[in-house]
Amino acid sequence: MLWLLDRRGGRHELDHRPEEPAAQALLRHGIPPTSVLVYRDDEEVVPDDAPLASTTVHIARLIEGYDIMGIRQLYGPELSGSGPDSPVVSGLLRRRLSIASTGALRVERHHLGADAVARYVEQTVADTIDRFALLSSGSSVVLGLSGGVDSGSLLMLLSAYRDQLVGEPPTIHAATFQDFDSQYSETFEFAARLADRFDVKHHVLEPQTAEDTFHLTRPVAQILMLLMETDDAHFAMYVDHHTTRRVLEVFADEHSISNIALGLHTTDLLAGMINSWSTGHDVGTVPERAVGPYRYVLPLAFVPKRELHLYYSSRTGHLPTQSTPNQWEFNPSDRNYFYYLADQLQWLWPGIQHFMFSAHTAVSQSEATFHTCENCGAAARQTDIAPEWTGLCDVCRLLDRHGWVRG
Repeated sequence: MLWLLDRRGGRHELDHRPEEPAAQALLRHGIPPTSVLVYRDDEEVVPDDAPLASTTVHIARLIEGYDIMGIRQLYGPELSGSGPDSPVVSGLLRRRLSIASTGALRVERHHLGADAVARYVEQTVADTIDRFALLSSGSSVVLGLSGGVDSGSLLMLLSAYRDQLVGEPPTIHAATFQDFDSQYSETFEFAARLADRFDVKHHVLEPQTAEDTFHLTRPVAQILMLLMETDDAHFAMYVDHHTTRRVLEVFADEHSISNIALGLHTTDLLAGMINSWSTGHDVGTVPERAVGPYRYVLPLAFVPKRELHLYYSSRTGHLPTQSTPNQWEFNPSDRNYFYYLADQLQWLWPGIQHFMFSAHTAVSQSEATFHTCENCGAAARQTDIAPEWTGLCDVCRLLDRHGWVRG
């Protein structure tokens, strides 16, 4: 038997399976194991991996001061298994957790069929392009087209945006890198067909482009395979991404284009931010960032991978081909872990990208100064996005507004 004892003294029974580890039982009920200490017979603390016997009373005592029962209610349908009245539901459950200016929390839920998901994704990308002025009338943009889900979806979404514009549409250039096995690759063949179907200019870049740009003694594909046999194997993914990006830039230069669109979706960008928080490396703004003379735009920033996957299937009429990843894509392990955490965050906080990306961009573009509060004497950090400085820190301004500061 397992009970949760909250900070208000409330006891809540939590069902568990026979001999189920304590941590697993807590997680099934939406309770972080780190927020409690579990006691056996209210005397002995048991570790997270301890099996829970049905004949023994276990009490998980909440050690944090937050309202865990109120937060668990946000995930009620998912934790309890209670869904819509209809016994058969297909498509996507789209959730969004909103935070009001008062701090109040609310979760919205909508079931979307395949067509509704596709329309929603197209509208999200169109809104992103318009709101952040990612593409202007008559402009040109380059995108790297591998034929996979991300780049293929980006091509289709940009073409959908182009086709609904009233003014002069942007010109889309899709560039596909010819690799050592391209002539046998279904993905490579599909990239060409996709560009033709959606009336996008398709360019095939020879392997020699990368060799010339980086002054290499052999093709990049060979170098990546050889690199995997060295102590620097964990750098292979970064070498792959950097060489791809640079060749895109060279191609853009040849066509006098400064806009480069990347198919980075929500999970990609969240994982990158987690990486930056753990390493101290800086990441650019979202969904637009300047890198030297180039302007990178990220139209898929607010589209999670699952929605992108469903969009691809809806518009192509078939499931994406799940090819075996290159062996360097599983290295380094921390990169994979950051993606895992990004997916966990999206489940716990659906819609997190709208908060994180906007706040990150605002903070990145602001300059901080310090002022001294005229009331309490504390140093107050002032940024461009904060309210105009009035001489009082946030707390003293609030207290003064209620008349609680002596005149």
